[in-house]
Amino acid sequence: MMAVLLGFLLGYSGAWLVMRFGGRLGTMDMPSSRSSHHKEVPKGAGLGILAALVFVSLMLQIPVFIWVPALVISLASFWGADKYILPVSQRLVIHFGCSLVFLVFFLSSKQADALAYAAWLPVLFFIVGTANFYNFMDGIDGIAGITGFLAFLLTAFYARLSGLDQAFFYLGLALAFSCLGFLCFNIPRAKVFLGDVGSILLGFVFACLIVFLSRDLSDFMVMAGFLAPFYFDELFTMVVRIKHRDSLIAPHRKHIYQILVNEAGIWHWKVALGYGMVQLAIGVSVIAIQPKGWEILLGTYFFYGLMFAVFSIIVRRKFVADEN
Repeated sequence: MMAVLLGFLLGYSGAWLVMRFGGRLGTMDMPSSRSSHHKEVPKGAGLGILAALVFVSLMLQIPVFIWVPALVISLASFWGADKYILPVSQRLVIHFGCSLVFLVFFLSSKQADALAYAAWLPVLFFIVGTANFYNFMDGIDGIAGITGFLAFLLTAFYARLSGLDQAFFYLGLALAFSCLGFLCFNIPRAKVFLGDVGSILLGFVFACLIVFLSRDLSDFMVMAGFLAPFYFDELFTMVVRIKHRDSLIAPHRKHIYQILVNEAGIWHWKVALGYGMVQLAIGVSVIAIQPKGWEILLGTYFFYGLMFAVFSIIVRRKFVADEN
């Protein structure tokens, strides 16, 4: 379990160092009208999680085409978003480039058939979308860390349960506990933020891992469900923003988790923990349902999505003036 301990220590140490020296690094997050916090907080604590990924991947001999693109996309996010602000278009070029590198080497390593190559484009958008969804959902204390802890813990459990390569069981645990180390400084009140270096990284690695580990569509559908609350909130919020003709890349506070904190006045940690409880319930349920077939899985996701949609409508009508 050395990988687990190393993951926790690096996640903890990275958060502590950024908390102490964030001002010198020039990575202070200044509150704005779109923020859910009211004082400047150092960001970039995801550097500790990045260190955990690299060191544990080397220990476990994880394929380089998984962790090297993750290293590049994370450092580029630190430079282009946490320290300096690069245009969104330039950052997306990096996101697509790193995702494409992963996919090319992944397909080559698996000696994929023609059908697998035909699916490369939607998978590419899935990876880039997941990385950015995770970043968009990292807006209140605790939510990214709790979600990361549970997502990688569930992935590790699924890898062990399904008899997959056990190196990924330990990698999942290490990443989960690196998020736990970071959480020591991010909840109940944030002393440090994950930053794009961490949120883009977690979304990217999660997406790459489930693509790599999936033996069939059923595996993919189950593991994607480990991040279900983030997908639901982001997708339904995109629908609302399109309806209002808002820019999809402009900062905003229209996610349900943001409305619950800012308009409803619920404490950050309570909302974050609530999302985690829903995430865990969905993750465990889809693992249990999997033997019934992908059609039942799809119906289950439709039911969960419908429930979230109803909850979303109720929350928006009650707390958002322009939607009444």
